[in-house]
Amino acid sequence: MTCSRPLWKSLKAAWRFYGAALAVVTLWLGCASSPSGVAPVSCEVSHLQTADLPERGISAHRGGQLGCPVNTVGAFQRAICLGVHQIELDVRSTADAILVVAHDDRVTDAQGRTLRISESTLAEVQSLRLEPCAGEVAGQRIPTFKEALAVMPHNIWINVDIKEDNPLVGRFVAETVAKAQRFDQTIFGARNDADLAVRRVAGEADEASWVANMSREIFRSQYVDTTIHACDEFIQLFFLRGQPSVETIDQLKQAGIRVNYSWLKEEDESELRQDLEDLFARGVDFVLVDHVGQAMEGASALGIAPVVPHWNETAPFTCTR
Repeated sequence: MTCSRPLWKSLKAAWRFYGAALAVVTLWLGCASSPSGVAPVSCEVSHLQTADLPERGISAHRGGQLGCPVNTVGAFQRAICLGVHQIELDVRSTADAILVVAHDDRVTDAQGRTLRISESTLAEVQSLRLEPCAGEVAGQRIPTFKEALAVMPHNIWINVDIKEDNPLVGRFVAETVAKAQRFDQTIFGARNDADLAVRRVAGEADEASWVANMSREIFRSQYVDTTIHACDEFIQLFFLRGQPSVETIDQLKQAGIRVNYSWLKEEDESELRQDLEDLFARGVDFVLVDHVGQAMEGASALGIAPVVPHWNETAPFTCTR
């Protein structure tokens, strides 16, 4: 017997169909069962020691636009040397179940070669040559998640967007973080199944975890209610729905939830400073930005000092001024 496509692809398609149907039902039930005025749930979210981590500040979106391809080690190093308070990065799995840092499944390199990460081995993915960082000769490559974690200082937040709503990928991400002993500073940006997998691994490893709800329901009020009732520690509010109201932030803060805002694309420092001042005044904790250098200048003008990075072991690289 021959099949037109592999069995696993058929199963994956069926899973997506039923998952979408379940999401619609869940949304309807949530809207029907979450009337306005319901008292917020009080969650225990102070379970991690954060004395060495910033209370608020700038998050380098995919490492930021600092003359390097985004989501590369070069981008992360440059953002770290500017003193960012958080780095946001994207994680997905290769065909041979290795976690790599990439936003999109389909990637094209500097020579025009294109592949899908989900259908390629790690060796194939890392054979792609990305553009070099400005002022350098050697091109960057797509790093593994493990390689990215290795360059992160221990006194900034690592905001990991798990791009696949897959419990196995969620488990791999959490296990990698556990092995690197980075649970205390990692925010797991997870959706549904990946969220549950992270919690399971944390329990098995006897670790507390920071989870950011990334399900992003159609309505912001629904998204906020879902995050509060799930007792997640972070939420990532999206710019397409406008800047969050003070009332929304207060509702989240009463439940002990920290707020990331994604994201600011402005390049002009004065515009960035104005937007940052407004967002921080509303109660947002961390603002994801593309133009990190200008944002750090704006944050400094607002009294938010850059982080002096430190590592528990020998520093993996040196910042040059």
